[in-house]
Amino acid sequence: MEKVKRLWEVAGKTIPEPYLRNVQMVYTPQLDDGVKDISLLIATLYPVNGKNELHTHDVDEMMVFTSGRGEALVDGKWHLLEPGTVLYIPAGEEHQCVNYSDDAMRIICVYIPSLSDEAVKKITEGTNLRCEKII
Repeated sequence: MEKVKRLWEVAGKTIPEPYLRNVQMVYTPQLDDGVKDISLLIATLYPVNGKNELHTHDVDEMMVFTSGRGEALVDGKWHLLEPGTVLYIPAGEEHQCVNYSDDAMRIICVYIPSLSDEAVKKITEGTNLRCEKII
């Protein structure tokens, strides 16, 4: 297992319109021997109304916002997002993020326990990452 990764070297995937964004699966048990019970993903929402779809996960998610400004819809309520904001999203809770700024919105997403095989496969399809354990 690589204990040090450089984000500019981690394969990413561009999600097409209307939810234009990039995602990078950095660490997850399906790709990294020795990683247990946690997945780390970096999401980058494009400037000026970049967003992800309203969605849920089967596991808890912690989101740390390092750039961009916008709002998050969490369980039916809107919350201001700016660098330094941290969101906790319990499993099963609907959420969506929207970037209103002229800068990309970078989000560090931590999933505990780790994402399912199906979720990781969906995120990594079309990249040069190979999920040997689930393909």
